[in-house]
Amino acid sequence: MSYMQSDYQPPTSVSLPDTRTMKVYGNGKIAVKPNVAIVQLGVVTENKSLHKAQQENTEKMNKVLQTLVNLGIPNKDIQTSAFIINPKYDYQNGKQFNQRYQVMHMLQVRLTHIDQVGIVIDTVVSQGVNRITDIRFTTDQTDIFYENALQSALLDAKRKSYTIAKTLKLPLSPMPIRIVERTINPPAIYKTASATTEGFATPIQPGQIEIEAAVELVYSY
Repeated sequence: MSYMQSDYQPPTSVSLPDTRTMKVYGNGKIAVKPNVAIVQLGVVTENKSLHKAQQENTEKMNKVLQTLVNLGIPNKDIQTSAFIINPKYDYQNGKQFNQRYQVMHMLQVRLTHIDQVGIVIDTVVSQGVNRITDIRFTTDQTDIFYENALQSALLDAKRKSYTIAKTLKLPLSPMPIRIVERTINPPAIYKTASATTEGFATPIQPGQIEIEAAVELVYSY
């Protein structure tokens, strides 16, 4: 009886690397009282005549700009964020009629005295502002607070690695072999409000914002 030779080879043992790694994540968060408010406000006008709609918008916006300056806001903190002209129509039985034009001029205003946000809004509304799309609170010391949050994130990751090593009795290297700073969204709280020609007197409360940091650490053991 003859046998055919086979190419089959039994599997060899898999060698494990001498160094094994552990990946941990750390998070840090700092609560900060904001000191800057950024307000998006504007004037919207409509008229069957495009020229009249633009003229009315320009007159109202000039009053608003002068009011902002009179309130002590520097020109460098006031900038146009949008200027839009849209044709508007009414419809009946699928047909267009009553064509008119809408002109919208939006400003971005940076306020460094956020306790006066409500006063500023009430004042500009009385001068023609009829659109407020966003109120955003932030801080002009983001870098300093972010560094504090980053330090907390590193300590958080380090504590986690030590806890794992102690629990599993691993010979953990004291220094990480890899450090990755993870992307974090800019610190901000968004509030929205609408305005009419009558204005509103509700106080705007900025509260606190949170500045976050996150890291990834890799240790060998």
